[in-house]
Amino acid sequence: MVLAAVVFALSVALSPPAHAATVDAVVPTPAGVKVPDNHVRVLLPDGYDTGCGRYPVLYLLHGVGDSWKDWSTKSDLVEFARQFKVIIVTPDGGKTPDAGWYSDWTDGSRQWERFHIDTLIPWVDANFRTMGSGHRLIAGFSMGGFGAMSYAARHPGVFASAAAFSGIVDTMYGFPLSGPAFAALHDRFGTPDARVWGDQLANEAVWRAHNPTDLAATLKGTPLFLYTGIGAPTGSAGDNPQKAPNYAIENFVFQTNLSFMRALDAAGVAYTSDVHPGYHDWPYFEAGLHWALPQMLPLVADAAATNATCAAAPPLAAAAATTGRPASRTLPATGGVPPLWPAALAVVALGSARLFRGKHKWQI
Repeated sequence: MVLAAVVFALSVALSPPAHAATVDAVVPTPAGVKVPDNHVRVLLPDGYDTGCGRYPVLYLLHGVGDSWKDWSTKSDLVEFARQFKVIIVTPDGGKTPDAGWYSDWTDGSRQWERFHIDTLIPWVDANFRTMGSGHRLIAGFSMGGFGAMSYAARHPGVFASAAAFSGIVDTMYGFPLSGPAFAALHDRFGTPDARVWGDQLANEAVWRAHNPTDLAATLKGTPLFLYTGIGAPTGSAGDNPQKAPNYAIENFVFQTNLSFMRALDAAGVAYTSDVHPGYHDWPYFEAGLHWALPQMLPLVADAAATNATCAAAPPLAAAAATTGRPASRTLPATGGVPPLWPAALAVVALGSARLFRGKHKWQI
């Protein structure tokens, strides 16, 4: 038994760390920040656990009916991302009927924006080898496309580029009828109700303060990528006759994108777009990511930083002291040497067993 323990302890202490691919974590939330789910999934690039390089970060947002897990379970994100030197973060944003709309709710019950901008981003920078400011991307589909554009507009300079895949990028489209329509469709489709920004008529200024189309001018200088279907068949990702309502939804989404593009044009804001046939569902959200990420990543990549070699191999505890990372294996390896205390413990156990073997008839 003791010999087995010694072998196990030595293997833990001396073996190289396992390949770092996906980290699921609970992000600590400060007092005053309330969100129903503070989980996050972090996809790490190949080679992260064996080097000391730093990486750009893509914050990838989900839609009304999904969660922090779904980008990696409903699309080919995990396999697709392996070719890129980027850390991908997929946070939660609330799910139907309590979809969060990437905002601090006026009723005070949710603070999604504060969680994502003021809590999540610093946490990611503190716990992973990121390049930090100037090297962040943001993208999302449907409600997440709204979130990507709204966050980029409301927080200039935080994100170097933003993309929306079938994003609802004009929540004031059809005003003043859109507010009552959203409220009527809320329970089924997760559209914003009065808890999010208040009544659309009475709180028009709050709605506009979060609406990408109203904030178009603030996006000047931020490379934008808009991928939207028109709600018609013959799209490149295929058709699905059982998804008839999704074609209608995508046509509405297309109208909001046209409105957003007109506002961008009027403000002199450049953007890249792909308008195509298709419906509102995962095959096209996935295709949007395939289209946008290869164009976005060169804007924030830094080969020298990513390929940096380790100047030294400090103990994990020392690395934690200098980087602010917890000295544990619950987060990805920092490039340090695994701690040797299990081996030392094993040696003590082995010596003790030999010393007292005669008296206690222990066997090893």
